Amino acid sequence: MSYNIETRSISEFVTDGKIKLPRFQRKSTWTAKQNFELAISIFQEYPVGVVIINDEGHTSWLLDGRQRRTALRELRANPDLVYEWARKYIKFKSNQDVKEVKDMYWEKIDAYLQQEEQEDEDVTVASEPAFDETEIDEDINKFRQRKGLQTLLDIILMVHQKTANGGKWERIFADLNKSLSRPPYAPKRDGFRINPEDLRQFLLDYKNKVGTPTKENFIQYMDDFGGAIKDGKEKDFRNQVDQKWEDIDKIISVIANSEQIITEARIGVILLKNVTPLDAQNIFSRINSGGTQLKAEELLSAKPFWNEKVVMVDEKMTQLVNELYSRLGVELPQDGSVVRWDYGATLISRINDQHLIFEDYQEKTDSQEIDLTQITLGFKMMSAYFNKGISAVVVNELERNKNIKWGMSIDDLVDDINTICEILLKDEFFKYLRSWRKPLYKLLGAAPTLEYMTILLLDWQEKGSPHVSSAEYNTFIRDAKALFDRLIFEYSIGSWRGSGDSKMANHVKNWHDRLVPLDETSWKTLIDSSCKGTYNGQPLDIKHLTPILCYQYALQKKAPNTVLEETSEVDHIIPKAKLDNNSMIPSGYRDALFNLELLPKGDNIQKKDKTLQEVNDTFLQKNISRYTDIKIEDFQKYSDVSHIEELKEERQALLSKVFGEIRKTELAN
Repeated sequence: MSYNIETRSISEFVTDGKIKLPRFQRKSTWTAKQNFELAISIFQEYPVGVVIINDEGHTSWLLDGRQRRTALRELRANPDLVYEWARKYIKFKSNQDVKEVKDMYWEKIDAYLQQEEQEDEDVTVASEPAFDETEIDEDINKFRQRKGLQTLLDIILMVHQKTANGGKWERIFADLNKSLSRPPYAPKRDGFRINPEDLRQFLLDYKNKVGTPTKENFIQYMDDFGGAIKDGKEKDFRNQVDQKWEDIDKIISVIANSEQIITEARIGVILLKNVTPLDAQNIFSRINSGGTQLKAEELLSAKPFWNEKVVMVDEKMTQLVNELYSRLGVELPQDGSVVRWDYGATLISRINDQHLIFEDYQEKTDSQEIDLTQITLGFKMMSAYFNKGISAVVVNELERNKNIKWGMSIDDLVDDINTICEILLKDEFFKYLRSWRKPLYKLLGAAPTLEYMTILLLDWQEKGSPHVSSAEYNTFIRDAKALFDRLIFEYSIGSWRGSGDSKMANHVKNWHDRLVPLDETSWKTLIDSSCKGTYNGQPLDIKHLTPILCYQYALQKKAPNTVLEETSEVDHIIPKAKLDNNSMIPSGYRDALFNLELLPKGDNIQKKDKTLQEVNDTFLQKNISRYTDIKIEDFQKYSDVSHIEELKEERQALLSKVFGEIRKTELAN
């Protein structure tokens, strides 16, 4: 790996056609405030940050800096957008008096820059280039900074009092257009409506060509390059230019001044070469600790291997890819191609598990957003199966796995996962487990979940991929329960704390051992300890005990008594407020297993922090009794903390039975 640290001009950075955006890009989240404060930095001659570019030979991939680049491009090209940023940032109205806008601008700028003194706000730069050579020195020049900020204000005032027909400057040229046959900045296809970017570039080209603008060379240029003056309209056009020349000259000067400032501004670039996603990730995190951490899977989208097109893509896959990028707000190539990266990004969305293993990420997020966890899990699932590991390094090694046939191998993987989930959901135990809407990923996290799915794939395929009831089919179901049992136990006692990636990889290497059921003594010790709120002297929290509750209800064949597909939440049988700061009650009892139950979300909201006897709704009373196995006639007794030891004894006996004989019977089926 090698890298260079360099600076580039802003104009070079935003126009460099060699710089490409990765296929995957996060949605733009910069606000008008961020955009305008970046503009202040440019015109104040302040640094504008550092971007990371991955050089892959013929193409440079922008790993970090997309939103900054977009803002800089818009700042340079479109005065109307700068005006809109300013209007939202400064909070002036489009019809506000010009003097009021000036006052509000300088007040906001000085407050932002925390300047103690305000320079003369009437510094003018209208009739000459922004800087004379004699003014520029090696140090930050306060007068020049103020002139830069004046230019930013001039851009705002140039557009101010914007209407449906455009800003002030556009309306001036719209009047001139009446005498022109084909103005290049107002295309016929758009109804001769002025395009602010095209108008800015046209005026900049004019300034660069003629040097010093005059009415005569402007009229000549407009006739030669501005769409030709209509026959018989020469006099009208000259009169219009005479009347508006002061405004036109000021507009040209403002555009030229802003272009010079942006051209001279610099941005820092870290140029990476031959870098792995992990290295790029680490470099990014160290220079941008306040930003959103780049994920390894995002960095893969900026690698040539992952941008290779896949042939023979089915219609369903193409549809999923289009939906993914639509929600990301990214425009795909016109050829509608699907690349290797897309297979990892969409893998989880192709799994039909009814939330048994993974969450429904589209349901979890706004329809216009994308949950990056879904993308990460897709790549890790591929890596878990093909490379038997899920660390960033191992995911990156998918590139060197010659056994993967893109995308046939991924299609087969998805089909096998869906078949396994279909088999599991035919079994009563997994049906009840699924009914509580606590997917395995939600209960255990990524590493145990991906281990579970990977080992099931290996076990099922070794058994000949049985689809219908047979000895191998039934043994596979038992293996699935045994592995689930082991993972729940390990997670609850804290075995998965730390580096889950390495644990998962080691377990998959010896996956047959993972299918051997745990002994009853281990579970008895866990239940007895968790009813005290500890294990091996260490406290257990609700996060570690929730999987046990889900497992308990699946063993008892209990489903939520609701017709709604709603999530479930943990509830305290004796409310926390009754146990907090009570020196008579052992500290671990509040969140101990015996004092916890699962309730459908609606029931939990209704119960809130009520004691059992304060629950008046008959339906809710029956639900609580059913989930806890506490008789309704005992609700009053167990609402009194003085009976907490009796509650513990009753509930612990129940849990010991569930994770004793009932568990033993289930694992044998």
